[in-house]
Amino acid sequence: MINALSKKFTHKDVILYNKHRQTLPIANNSINIKKYWFINIDLLWRYIPFKTSDKKKHQIMNVFLNVIRPKYILSMNWLTKRESLYKVWTKKNPNSKFIVIQHGSYVGGIVNDIPHRYTKCDVFLTWGKFFVNQFNNYNHLKKVQIVNFGNSIYNELDRNNFAYNENKGSTILLLPTALNSKSLTHFYDLVFVLKNLDFEIFVKPHSKQGVELDADKTLKFPAMTGVNLVSDTIYNLLQQNTFSVVISDHSSSLLDAIFYKNKVLYFDPNNNINGHKTNYSNFMTNIFYLYKNLNSKDQVYKLISIENQEELLENMIHLGSNVLEKHLLSEQK
Repeated sequence: MINALSKKFTHKDVILYNKHRQTLPIANNSINIKKYWFINIDLLWRYIPFKTSDKKKHQIMNVFLNVIRPKYILSMNWLTKRESLYKVWTKKNPNSKFIVIQHGSYVGGIVNDIPHRYTKCDVFLTWGKFFVNQFNNYNHLKKVQIVNFGNSIYNELDRNNFAYNENKGSTILLLPTALNSKSLTHFYDLVFVLKNLDFEIFVKPHSKQGVELDADKTLKFPAMTGVNLVSDTIYNLLQQNTFSVVISDHSSSLLDAIFYKNKVLYFDPNNNINGHKTNYSNFMTNIFYLYKNLNSKDQVYKLISIENQEELLENMIHLGSNVLEKHLLSEQK
């Protein structure tokens, strides 16, 4: 259909993609653009005049897919009914593939949530061999290609352009994941201790903080109060490397901070709870067990290990390429 015509007259295949921070670097890659037409599938969904819960919306999208017959459908997860439709459609149309790109580090690298463990796609582009091994173990009986792709955002950057700040200043940026009431209490305790050591504390809250509701319409993650909140994007904050120390928990932000060569500390009240241990804790000291005994700034700085944080990044992240054909996707044509 449309893809066949595109291939005949422009020598390009069509890729339908969900617009997301992890898919955009692939869609904007100059080499990929020469080989594919990237069409935002969100726009197609938006203009189908039915609610998401209405089956007719998915039926019409199925018609769109049959008309377009994209070479690839690119998304950042397989969890919703929309992605289930993509997988069912590509199963009936084996010349097309449903591709999912990893968009987070799960819980410090460990996939605790069962629906996230078992792939519902044809190709899964992971951040590194650590995740390839984990997902191959979970999905060894499935016909799925699990690829050591790298983080698409990092893939576009030359890490040699960043450098560690050797100064021992007084500013700390906290980058927590979404915190419930219990975790928020630990967070405030940490802020209190650090302020008493004359650190100036800034916080970039998770996008769900103070927004997401429980089933009973109460806040699942209460709003933060009494702290200096920053509104700039995480990537801008970390690239500028203006903070003396960055502290995060099992969030992907810890890896972001290391990639941009910020000095980091790992603070995770939930690590090793009910037997769940993060991969972060295999390399980093969890200061949750130490912070209440800190008496000086020097003690804080002695907890930082650039060697350990670099080993963590190397263990979890492959510095790869966003050129699709370099990852053997061309063999599926």
